[in-house]
Amino acid sequence: MTRSFKKPKLSVQDADHFANDMLERKPAIENLSLLLSNISSPIVLSVNAPWGAGKTTFLQMLHSDLKNKQCKSVYFSAWETDFANDPLLAFLGEMNTALQGYIVGDKKKSKAWSTAKKAGTHILKRAVPVILKVGTAGLLDADKIIEDEASDFIESLSKDAIDEYAKSKIAIQSFKENIGRVLLDDEGEISNLYIFVDELDRCRPTYSIELLERIKHLLDIEGLVFILAMDKQQLAHSVRGVYGAEFDALGYLKRFIDIEYSLPQASLNNFIEGVYSSFGFDKIFARRAHQELQYDSEHLKNTICFLAEANNISLRGVEQLFSKVNLVLLSTKDNNYLYPALLAFLLVVKEYNPSIYNSYVRKGEGLKDMIDLLHSMVVDDLRYKSFISALIEGLLISAKAGELKDECAKCREYHQGVLNEDGSYTPRKEYSETVLNVMKAPGGGRGGVNLYPLVEKIEMLAQFEFSSEV
Repeated sequence: MTRSFKKPKLSVQDADHFANDMLERKPAIENLSLLLSNISSPIVLSVNAPWGAGKTTFLQMLHSDLKNKQCKSVYFSAWETDFANDPLLAFLGEMNTALQGYIVGDKKKSKAWSTAKKAGTHILKRAVPVILKVGTAGLLDADKIIEDEASDFIESLSKDAIDEYAKSKIAIQSFKENIGRVLLDDEGEISNLYIFVDELDRCRPTYSIELLERIKHLLDIEGLVFILAMDKQQLAHSVRGVYGAEFDALGYLKRFIDIEYSLPQASLNNFIEGVYSSFGFDKIFARRAHQELQYDSEHLKNTICFLAEANNISLRGVEQLFSKVNLVLLSTKDNNYLYPALLAFLLVVKEYNPSIYNSYVRKGEGLKDMIDLLHSMVVDDLRYKSFISALIEGLLISAKAGELKDECAKCREYHQGVLNEDGSYTPRKEYSETVLNVMKAPGGGRGGVNLYPLVEKIEMLAQFEFSSEV
């Protein structure tokens, strides 16, 4: 039976929108949903978190929760629409689709929305450039206008600009008034419309900036509540790319945001369990349930959790790590040794410390730097209590036992010396005992880890491209 390479995309269904809440964010979503359902408008709220922290799923669940409370709510992916020249065009297009369910059968609201769209079409018109089209006469080049016609031309241009400004001002007023009519409830009161804007930080910088400006100035309408998902630091970087490295990008962004909400910390253990199950690892490890491999499953999950915490790996980064492990599993026979703790560690080191990884996988070198890197991930007091750290260290040493005999012997002597120290049995002694046990019998007692077949599979991954949408 074939297995999926990628983790299935998380589905958020309105009927049971917390069914796949792997990050235990239901309480936070319900609290924020209640706040939004009672908040005055217009207002712009940002949901801020780094890339890969689960903003999209959070927004989709919040969007569904509001809809289940009978609130009018629409979802808008900015990144999927940044092919448009003007964000307002994309916004009106998405709104046109989303509002149909709210205004269908209501002639007054349908008429108001039609009028708003017409006004929006006028607003979309660009300002007249210096080289402009006048009537049906085609393009006029200012350099070709003869001197005695210059004053007439400038007068005409000024009049056109003033007339265009007046028309735009009327159009904006009409746009806002008719949006307001669309938002009226049965009692004639303005009801909130919640507009979720996702992936803002992934758009091209100019599009993101224009969309923010449209939201704050043109769409500053009673009844509209915007919820923007963003990585504020990344978006600020994009703003500096447009306005210059010294520009106060964070201060600029604050102009558009009324309230900033920081995404709550996720439950990493639950997330890892969820991703592990979604890949179907339970079944494949069940097929590898030989006595010698019986702990591979737990070692994999615990090692990824250890590495994610130690290296501050994002949730999306964890998914990508599982995808890479999955690819190795797909190319490994069920009765072959996998050393999942070592595999996951090498994958992370290759990603974040490639020079140390490259040194270690070359024959005859790299062991000390690799162990030093492992030790740097966790302070000693915590490391001594970490079975996973001891397991990885033992595997690292054993994998080099055939080519670095003297260096590995020194490692063995060190840990044996710790174990032989006088005094009570301490976490430090327990750590050294685990390292020694792994060195003695890695992989069920075959006398050593065969590193290079594992490295070949890891290097094979370089031939694949891993999407950020995993």
